[in-house]
Amino acid sequence: MRRQFPKAERAFYEIKAAVRAEDEPAATDLWIYDVIGDDWLDPSLTAKELCRRIAEIDTPEIVLHLASPGGSVSDGLAIYNALASHAATVSSRIEGWTASMATILALAADPGRISMFDNSMFMIHNPLMISIGDAHQLRQDADWLDQVGAQMRSIYMGRCRKSEEELRAALDAETWMSADEAAQWGFVDEVVAAKSAAATIDPSAIEALGFRLPQGAGRTLSAENEGKLVDARALIDEVLSTLDARATDPAPAASGDAPCTMNRKALAAMRLASPRH
Repeated sequence: MRRQFPKAERAFYEIKAAVRAEDEPAATDLWIYDVIGDDWLDPSLTAKELCRRIAEIDTPEIVLHLASPGGSVSDGLAIYNALASHAATVSSRIEGWTASMATILALAADPGRISMFDNSMFMIHNPLMISIGDAHQLRQDADWLDQVGAQMRSIYMGRCRKSEEELRAALDAETWMSADEAAQWGFVDEVVAAKSAAATIDPSAIEALGFRLPQGAGRTLSAENEGKLVDARALIDEVLSTLDARATDPAPAASGDAPCTMNRKALAAMRLASPRH
């Protein structure tokens, strides 16, 4: 496909167990944000490394996060099959422009479990290749592309609400779809609004970290980040309580001890920062 994406500095995929609420099943998040398969120019990820990691996942749910220009059909189909045949329930979240073979990966999700942000794009087209040879070789390569294209159409038609003729025409034209259009075609089950719920900053949460907002500051942050601040404030309160309890009868300074110059909030901040690297 024609390059329409900036080059990444390194391959980006990540697998990690996700923290879920008590009433939700454990899940593993898998991010694919790069070229699929070996690539001479861009960082990429291969089925050889990724499928083995997928096989090791033992949570009841896998959440696939996608923002990829696509890549190798061979590697993509191997990853698709590893996800589609996994015992876990698979959900796909299209979070950035997702094109070509990456759209096939999105369809590895279980029925009704494909979501897409409303500011993203979904692109489908016929498979491409570079071929060198005489007329006989080029005809053989064209036949091979037809076979590969038929495999991809079969996967698309498993979800598509349009006729196969309409799908063929869209693939021939290299079609870019908005989230709503992808949903109309049946490739997406849910369109997600890309704006985060915002909440007004609780000044006391900021002040507990040793900062102070100006009077009347009209700042906002996401509800998730505000929750993290509230949790941090609770931890600070716990640390300060411990320091207060220990400070009721301060021990006399021994010879050679440096005088304490830190206030309680500075000590609490050190306690919070110590586990981080």
